[in-house]
Amino acid sequence: MKYYVCEGTPNGAYNATSKARKDTEYILKKLGFKEFYIQTKYGVQTNKLLKIKQLLDYRKNCKIWMKTISKLQKNDILLIQYPLTNTMLGFVKVMKELERKEIKTVLLIHDLDSLRFTGMPRIVKEDKEVLENSTYIIAHNKKMKEKILNMCNIDKDKIIELEVFDYISEDEINERQRKKDEPVIIAGNLSKEKAEYLRDLKKVINTKFNLYGKGYEKDEEETNVDYKGAFLPEELLNNLEGSFGLVWDGTSVDSCLGLYGGYLKYNNPHKVSLYLTAMLPVIVWSNSAMADFVTKNKLGITVDKLEDISKKIAELTEEEYKEMINNAKNVSNSLKQGKYLSKAIEKLEI
Repeated sequence: MKYYVCEGTPNGAYNATSKARKDTEYILKKLGFKEFYIQTKYGVQTNKLLKIKQLLDYRKNCKIWMKTISKLQKNDILLIQYPLTNTMLGFVKVMKELERKEIKTVLLIHDLDSLRFTGMPRIVKEDKEVLENSTYIIAHNKKMKEKILNMCNIDKDKIIELEVFDYISEDEINERQRKKDEPVIIAGNLSKEKAEYLRDLKKVINTKFNLYGKGYEKDEEETNVDYKGAFLPEELLNNLEGSFGLVWDGTSVDSCLGLYGGYLKYNNPHKVSLYLTAMLPVIVWSNSAMADFVTKNKLGITVDKLEDISKKIAELTEEEYKEMINNAKNVSNSLKQGKYLSKAIEKLEI
């Protein structure tokens, strides 16, 4: 049998997970995978006494996993979305037990903390052991695959590249008559902690920005920024006004720096999928892992720094911009139907 893991919450209800994880479950169901419910607990505490309880829950989660996977049979297939939603102590032990029982595991990577939070040996060690004890891995892209191969003792044929995350939607998406000289869109977490570069958008001359999301703090000097508010994922698709969707992160407008900025060298931001599903061309950092996908499929432009945006857009002909719009429309149809994950699963031949 083919299963996918669904994690629980403290009261035993189903966990409110991110759109990317929900979409994954939706696609896997369509592919014939059955839900494998593991009733683990979740909770991040700040109170010192409650932190002790939290640590006990993390230990207990390992026991819950070990007890639940005992129901699986030899040659069953278990897809695990990684990292786990509910923290636990001893996940490597679980992976080794699954291997001992000859359960085939597919690790679908959402994030790899050893690449995001560099310089933390404990995290690197845990990721390495979990990856090495999996049967198959679905990595974001070629650059993440190469990094995993450098970090782990793994056969390259067991790693499949996803290319881009799907973005399931049954809603009809409005085909806007976009123009290349409209403002550039920035959507997502707009807090200073996550997107510190936003404080310097005023330095990006000749480019206007439309911002969507939570956490934005208005700077009165930013005359080139228009904050549009926050929307639910389903609502956002039809409310993105602008010419391109920007995928940028970190501390600077001159390059993608810092923990979040540097992570773009390896990951597939879900924001790319949002923009493309909305039939919107994208602007990505030239050193990002997504730059190859965007360039190869003519889905937008790449820049070294945000100051380059106005020049790059000005150099585009109307025909080239229309081609990007059409290509984004084609990719949108695939993303909405979950074709990229479906193709990755097909390559596993399981």
